[in-house]
Amino acid sequence: MADDANQSGGAPKEPRPRAGAPRMEEFAKKPIPDVPPSKALQWFLLVALVVTGSAYVVQEWAELTTSPTQVRRETKLQRLVRGQSDFLAHSKVGDEALAKKRYDVAVSEYRLALQGQNNAAGHESLGQALLKQGNPEAAFAQFHEALAMEPGLVSVASAWGLALADVGKPEEAARIFGDALQRNPDSGVLHYNLATTLLKMRTDAEGRRRMAAAAGQAPEAAAAATEANRLAEEALRHFTKASRNKVDSAAFWRGYGQLLNQMGQYADAEACLVRAVSEDAGMAAAHFQLAMVENQLGKYAEAIEHYRQVLTITPDDAATLNNLALLYATATTSELRTPKMAVQLATRACDATTNQNARYMDTLARSYAADGDFFQAITWEEKALHRARQLNDEELARELEARDALFLDHKTQ
Repeated sequence: MADDANQSGGAPKEPRPRAGAPRMEEFAKKPIPDVPPSKALQWFLLVALVVTGSAYVVQEWAELTTSPTQVRRETKLQRLVRGQSDFLAHSKVGDEALAKKRYDVAVSEYRLALQGQNNAAGHESLGQALLKQGNPEAAFAQFHEALAMEPGLVSVASAWGLALADVGKPEEAARIFGDALQRNPDSGVLHYNLATTLLKMRTDAEGRRRMAAAAGQAPEAAAAATEANRLAEEALRHFTKASRNKVDSAAFWRGYGQLLNQMGQYADAEACLVRAVSEDAGMAAAHFQLAMVENQLGKYAEAIEHYRQVLTITPDDAATLNNLALLYATATTSELRTPKMAVQLATRACDATTNQNARYMDTLARSYAADGDFFQAITWEEKALHRARQLNDEELARELEARDALFLDHKTQ
């Protein structure tokens, strides 16, 4: 039976291999043929090696060059660009606020601008805004910073010096202008500003001279007079240099002409003052000075016309009323000599100063004398003399005493 045969103890039969299947044992026993690699494969492997190595070198070089130092340089550049942008933006807002007289806003914006970029222009703008705000000491500190950064800035030196002069520190202002001129010897603006500052110092010296003279301090009065003359000569030199360096404005020619007038150089003063009024016909101070010069040159009609111009601009100007009255009272030509007009003008001058100006009261006395009213002339001359003595102006008092004596004799000269 088949089942009995399968379960018998005889050796089992080997399985028959599949048709067509190679025997692995036989294949393993066969030798492997020695086949050389192809040339194309060799070239492929060589190129692959070169490409892979090059890529590795490029990657390593990129990592080396992208160092922390390189990253910091790019960040610093970006920070500088951003800072400049902030500076320009805040400066623009500050300029607009300054133009609208919003000085607190301007100061704040300029400070923010300086945080973006610290430079001389920013310190100058902040200084100007602080001046407008009424904080001169803080402004001076900003001007100092600006000049420390750029010592040759004419605009900063000018602003600083003029502000110092305005707050009563002309000596410091003169030093600032002098230092700036060492770096900018051909700056007409600096020469002009220094000249005007020296004139302020001269005014102070004249005040000291009068006070010393009133106190009977002759040596001190003489020293102050010498100082005033020196300052006038120095100011004149700087006015001349300013004109040679193309300074040309009505204010400049008025200041230049006024100094020449005070120094008795009337022809040169006339030329300067004519330029001033031609550039600004509404400048009362220039017309006033030109009238004084024309009077000194004997051009009385021209002088009267310029005094009238002043009164058109400033109708109650006491000095002009007084000078025009004196001209009408003392003119040597009969067609211009008008005593009654002189009395009217001189009375207005005295009223404008509440009878406190001895010179104006003297003019009123001389106007009455020219009109033949010596009673009024003596009355007003004695009032003028009394006021001069109150002021301890002995020089003026002596002059008035001599004139009073003439009026007592019914004489004008």
